[in-house]
Amino acid sequence: MRKGTHVAIVVAVLVVLGGAVVALAQANRSDATVVDGSVAITRGGSTLTTLDMKLVRALPSVSEKKTIQSSGHADETAVFTGVPLRVLLDAVEPGLLDGATMVVIRASDGYVSSLAAEEATADGVLLVYAKDGESLGTAADGGTGPFRIIILTDTYGNRCTKWVNEIEIR
Repeated sequence: MRKGTHVAIVVAVLVVLGGAVVALAQANRSDATVVDGSVAITRGGSTLTTLDMKLVRALPSVSEKKTIQSSGHADETAVFTGVPLRVLLDAVEPGLLDGATMVVIRASDGYVSSLAAEEATADGVLLVYAKDGESLGTAADGGTGPFRIIILTDTYGNRCTKWVNEIEIR
């Protein structure tokens, strides 16, 4: 094969890969409208409800000490206070996870993580709003909230999503 043919093949492959990345990004994008300082609960493209801090704090909460290890910065050890995710979802709609396979967590900075539906009902998955008794703060003031997902059984923080603004049931 000639050099020109090789270049054409490489360019074609890169275009196809680029198209696939764009398609996947669009498929994982949410259409939910979320108000700052709140978290939307969505399913099937519809917003079921939006919860602000007052509504979340009114639910039964737990406080748990957790160390989150990181390869990018210092480990973080704190007492996190929040609502077990299963309690929050049951408060929105009893049986909300019936038939679901996945819970997708979205953050205001575009970060996305996911849990199997069965894992989301475990006691160790919390929607957290306080760290060591203080508000998490917002991204604008250098904080990690107002809401954050903490998974007590995870050693590393890759799924402990900061700046949570949507929880999608799939």
